[in-house]
Amino acid sequence: MKVIVSTIGAIALTIGTAPMAFAQSSSAQVSKDGSCPKGFSASGSSCKSSSKVAIVKIGSCPTGFRASANYCVGDKDDYAEVRSGSCPSGLKASGKYCVK
Repeated sequence: MKVIVSTIGAIALTIGTAPMAFAQSSSAQVSKDGSCPKGFSASGSSCKSSSKVAIVKIGSCPTGFRASANYCVGDKDDYAEVRSGSCPSGLKASGKYCVK
């Protein structure tokens, strides 16, 4: 039963809902939630980019990221993760995110 609950949490995160049990961080490949963000191309159920990273948009985008479709998009060297309490060492809070 625990495996099923974990899988459901991962599926909910993948389709773009608020994070449940797993941390979400920016990536060059994100699950497709509607249309792909600018700078990404559709590849099956994913959106991929060689020069951008994206994270599912929860409220306002973090510093350094721009809103595009249901995502926040940054340059390849940008990093953001959904904040859960305090940000880890080396990251700072930006709205609902921690950024590099």
